[in-house]
Amino acid sequence: MAAVRGIRVRRGDVTAVAAGAALLALGLAELYVPLAPYTEDGPDLHTLSPAWLTALTVLFLGYGLGVAACTAYPRGAAALTGLCFGAQIFTPVLPVWPIVPLLALLGAAFGCIAVGGRNAPLVAATCYFVPYGIQAVRLGNHDWVFIVFVALAVMGPAYAVRMRRAQAARLVAAAVEREAAARADERLRVARELHDIVSHGVTVMVLQAGAAQATLDSDTGQAHTALDAVQDVGRDVVSELRRLLVVLRGTGGTSQGDPEQLPSLRNIDVLLTGVRTAGGRVEVAVDGDLGRVPAAVDVSGYRVLQEALTNAAKHAPGSTVSVRVEVGRDALRVRVSDDGRGTSRGGRHTAGSGHGLTGIKERAELFGGTADTGPREGGGFGVDVELPLNGAAVVPAPSRAGAPA
Repeated sequence: MAAVRGIRVRRGDVTAVAAGAALLALGLAELYVPLAPYTEDGPDLHTLSPAWLTALTVLFLGYGLGVAACTAYPRGAAALTGLCFGAQIFTPVLPVWPIVPLLALLGAAFGCIAVGGRNAPLVAATCYFVPYGIQAVRLGNHDWVFIVFVALAVMGPAYAVRMRRAQAARLVAAAVEREAAARADERLRVARELHDIVSHGVTVMVLQAGAAQATLDSDTGQAHTALDAVQDVGRDVVSELRRLLVVLRGTGGTSQGDPEQLPSLRNIDVLLTGVRTAGGRVEVAVDGDLGRVPAAVDVSGYRVLQEALTNAAKHAPGSTVSVRVEVGRDALRVRVSDDGRGTSRGGRHTAGSGHGLTGIKERAELFGGTADTGPREGGGFGVDVELPLNGAAVVPAPSRAGAPA
């Protein structure tokens, strides 16, 4: 986008330089190749002294330079042409007779208003009306109707161009803001996905490693089983991270749309390992047809359940965890609650603090759903999330990457 704007600016500068050069050539032709006096009462340029011709040449150079710079330095160009126009009033060849001074003044004023910055319209109006006012006083000509008409005929379209450029600039700024917001949202989604994948896997691995250490001397077989579980979970985490990286890089190698590769609430047994390893029990109830749930909603529900179970295994080991998945007519509802007192680490039993609980609420908000997390009456902690079944379109693509192997 910036490159396109730069090309447009350069084209405008080249056009202005070409116009300035053409105007200078016309002015020198007016001075040095006069076919006739400009008016019956005007001076015969053949009779002008070399000094006056030199002075007029310098002024015409100023006109050409002003037009050439009217896009690069709009306010300075308008001031230069206005100054040259005013100075020519005090020469034998008044600026009302040659056509170059008027064209230069109007062109510089147009460029100043159209592409100038703040206060450019005021600068252009001053550089136009002040020299004309001096000329009107010196000649006793007060034809302000013509002067104002010419000003409106030129400055009106210039102001319209200015408004269109301002609107285009606002649209570009809005597009840049939307792009920045999209990038921030994407970073947030990737961070949430990484948290869901890594947090659950690491929590289960830590619990399994602790179980292996506790039973290493008393029950070698159980210790080996726990260590095997650590390896399995580690492989699952690596597999999910690999799939996420494939999505982020935009490369092939896996079919991201294959339902068999997506995490699904129909395959949640792997999520129950952490709670059971921590000595807890899990009661699972599924009400409704999970096959009706759109893939994106299914994935997000899986992630919500994953985080809720990880939270229970980490902060309420040994508790009984109740999982209820309900597929309603318009929404998927995931309820997870435990009967343990847990701990205050990470603010678990506060009103929705912690990255995991925040991620649950963010996932629900993406679908226009609701999330209720916090302590339950009588003890324990609960997560209650409702995801509309028609909200799949707003779920980010990376959420589809993390399927358990």
